[in-house]
Formats: sequence, structure tokens, C-alpha cells
Amino acid sequence: MTIESRLMGRKEAAEYCGIAESTFSLWVATYKMPPAIPGTRKWDRRAIDAKLDEISGLTVTQTEDRYTKWMRENSGETDLQKWRRERDTRRGKK
Repeated sequence: MTIESRLMGRKEAAEYCGIAESTFSLWVATYKMPPAIPGTRKWDRRAIDAKLDEISGLTVTQTEDRYTKWMRENSGETDLQKWRRERDTRRGKK
């Protein structure tokens, strides 16, 4: 009898979701998947399941309204790009 590990690396997490590692990385960067557990390079299987349930419409997140979520997911701007844009605006560059 083998026990299925609750934690998994990026490759295992991507396989678990049925997607390529690069796609999994993109999904993490765009908040479609949860980040790795802080201080590790491991993902929690239950957190991935919860996020898949959420994006599949099986559960509703109460902390973020649908419009805000849509704007965040569809802005096409990464957090780093947003930070740079805001920084440049503060500095008067744009």
C-alpha cells in the first residue's frame, strides 16, 4: 500500500493538472493556481484542488467580487509590470 503525498513539486503538480510545466508556471504567475508553500518548492494537492474547483465554477470565492477577479485575470499585466508602471508614474516618467 502506497500513500499518495499531499505535497508535490512543479512537475508532479503539472502532471496532476494534466498540463505542461510551462503552463503550470504561467497559471501560478496569473493566480489561476496557488503559489508554492512559502520556503519550499512544493504545492499542496488540496490547494490545487480548491483552485481548480474555483476556476471550474464549482465554488465561489467570497473575498473577491467577480469583476475584480476578472480584471486581475484579464489585465494582461504581470505584478512586476504593474509595479514598474506605478513606480514610473510616481517618478514622473510617464
